[in-house]
Amino acid sequence: MQQQSLHIGHLVKTVFDESGLTVAEFAKRIYCDRTNVYKIFARRSLDTALLVKISKALQHNFFVDVMNMSGLAADIPVRHSLMLSINDMSADNIDTLSHFFESLKNQKDSE
Repeated sequence: MQQQSLHIGHLVKTVFDESGLTVAEFAKRIYCDRTNVYKIFARRSLDTALLVKISKALQHNFFVDVMNMSGLAADIPVRHSLMLSINDMSADNIDTLSHFFESLKNQKDSE
């Protein structure tokens, strides 16, 4: 499978534009100031904890998008089922997801 170009900031901007939120309201929901929102839109990658905050604020699971667009969803067998609601994620869940995605990335890089 050919990997699609993934620019998470552009994807966040697209979902944000469809959300109807103002930049000020979005910034408030992810606990940052307005200028940082524009920086997020410009970033090619984001750390997991920030992506969880953004997913909650926009009610969109960006992790599924990352898996699908990176080709990982088709190339790597699922060994663990992570059936968590974005709204129910705790710091432990975020840490677990961080390790899970790092493991997937390492597995993909070693192929």
